[in-house]
Amino acid sequence: MSSNKELEQVDERMDRLEQKLDHLAVHLQGNRRSPATRFLIGFAVVLAILFILMICIGVIQFVSNWS
Repeated sequence: MSSNKELEQVDERMDRLEQKLDHLAVHLQGNRRSPATRFLIGFAVVLAILFILMICIGVIQFVSNWS
């Protein structure tokens, strides 16, 4: 009797684990970006960093020439 209960519990646990794995697989597949999207995001980040550096250099030159 106890072996039947244990088998049922193991089956229930396996079913829950399978459902969790399926849910995780669907979640992970939904978050993947295409290579073009990743390239564009990276390119935009690089441009933003360069723009900020150029502004900082301009401000430093303006302040050093002003005094």
